[in-house]
Amino acid sequence: MATAIPIANLYYLLAYAWDHRLGESELVNVDADSCPDLNNLFARILANATHHLVRRGLDRSYVPFEEETPRIRGRIDFSASEKYLTRTRGKLICIYDELSPDVLHNQIVKATIRLLRNDQRVHADSRKRLAQTLDAFQEVGDIRVTPRHFHQVQLHRNNRAYRFILHLCELIHASLLPDKSHGGARRFRDFTRDENIMSDVFEKFVRNFACRHLPESKVSAMHIDWRASDFGEGTSAMLPCMRTDVTVAWPDRKLILDCKYYQEALVSRYDALRFHSGNLYQIHAYLLNKAAEPGWEGVEGMLLYPSNGYRFDHAFTLHGRHRIRVATIDLQQTWMKIEVELLGLLDSTEPAYPCLS
Repeated sequence: MATAIPIANLYYLLAYAWDHRLGESELVNVDADSCPDLNNLFARILANATHHLVRRGLDRSYVPFEEETPRIRGRIDFSASEKYLTRTRGKLICIYDELSPDVLHNQIVKATIRLLRNDQRVHADSRKRLAQTLDAFQEVGDIRVTPRHFHQVQLHRNNRAYRFILHLCELIHASLLPDKSHGGARRFRDFTRDENIMSDVFEKFVRNFACRHLPESKVSAMHIDWRASDFGEGTSAMLPCMRTDVTVAWPDRKLILDCKYYQEALVSRYDALRFHSGNLYQIHAYLLNKAAEPGWEGVEGMLLYPSNGYRFDHAFTLHGRHRIRVATIDLQQTWMKIEVELLGLLDSTEPAYPCLS
């Protein structure tokens, strides 16, 4: 986007995208003064999140330990005991499992806390809070975090509290860049300018927002089958997958919503602004194929863009039955206004301000 998203709004976007329900204590002090840059935003969010995590208690799992001991425990490693002649000392090498917090997700969190605690550009109060939190990770080992680690973490019902924190840690490490101007220190690139990252955040934000605020509906990311027949050999496997960003199904209304995070919401053709043709073709394919399913004959469509300096909201009817809306949402306004505006977009089929402004 051409214009920056306010720090506080970025916090809310990430919280919704990662399905994190903010408590009252987490809603304060996330603004331009307390978080003038991404370093401080990341540090404050991580300090808040890990504080609540430590209060709940760090997750523990059974971890294998190897020990030379005079007391048999677990499984005896006879080959290692023979190799190191431990019996001459009246001991054996035993391998056993012990409940420990020294697991991968805690190692990732510890490494990220330490990274931001050592960042001199982070405000002193945030670094102090991170240092205090780090004391709870004394039994957790140190690792050098790589992208692969985040794919190796296994989350389940008992440790789901880590989901938001690990999303945050992954974004922090993905955003790190070396900064030659600060003696080899690290700085964060502005991930809000990365359309791939923000497209994913924006899509998940809208979907989870709908889940929370439209309890009378069923919200999903739906797969749509091609309504085709007489396939040649291997043809069906060659068709592209149709997966909606957000599908909202009320008892008497159906909506397919595609979220687009572009630098420009409109394209210029022959000195005139027009909608992205590829986006319209895509939503048209979704509607045409889903409408063949009973109960979805009048399914509506929406293309939603974040505003980048101008706003528009247009609607038209396709094939006499599919209402399509193409609109923007201004992510620079206050969060309360964003909530009201997004609810209005989801609840209504008619545009609020059809002209550019």
